[in-house]
Amino acid sequence: MEANYFATCQKKYMSNNVEIIQNFLDDKSFLEVKKFIMSPRCQWRYVDFIAHKDGRDQDKDGYFVHSFKDCHPKTLVDRFPESPNYSLMSNLMTKIKEKIKYQNILRIRSSLYPRRDTQKPDPFHVDYDFSHTVCIFYLNTNNGYTMFENGEKVHSVENQLVIFDGQKKHCSVVQTDESARYIININLL
Repeated sequence: MEANYFATCQKKYMSNNVEIIQNFLDDKSFLEVKKFIMSPRCQWRYVDFIAHKDGRDQDKDGYFVHSFKDCHPKTLVDRFPESPNYSLMSNLMTKIKEKIKYQNILRIRSSLYPRRDTQKPDPFHVDYDFSHTVCIFYLNTNNGYTMFENGEKVHSVENQLVIFDGQKKHCSVVQTDESARYIININLL
């Protein structure tokens, strides 16, 4: 690990116990992940809803995902085969493990949000309806953000990690300035 990592890593706590860590990964590890996610080698699939697949939000916008790992929330058995690129997550997950003493990975999924003409909050949601921890790792800087029900925002800043209680309702607000917003959403037990 680089000696200056802890000197350059800045922490910020929001009023609702949301932790933001800037410059989370060293440059080499960050660029390795970013280059893959933003390259044509990353295979994306389209999801035609943002928060609730039952249509309750009447949401007409979608986004693209690349699932690295996705376990059944009750059995913790992989629901789908791990991504052949799962090893790219090793440095990120090692760093997160130093910060959070989790037992299991529920899901690691990268999201690609195409630019929209206007910014509007997507539906508020929780990823799972039981106690868990959410980490969102931002891969590029743009004017999109993650917003919580109390109105607090975490702006999309590259190489930034946000950690919060998974029972806190949150939503994405997609960017208007860049062609795509890239994040990695991690759910932990």
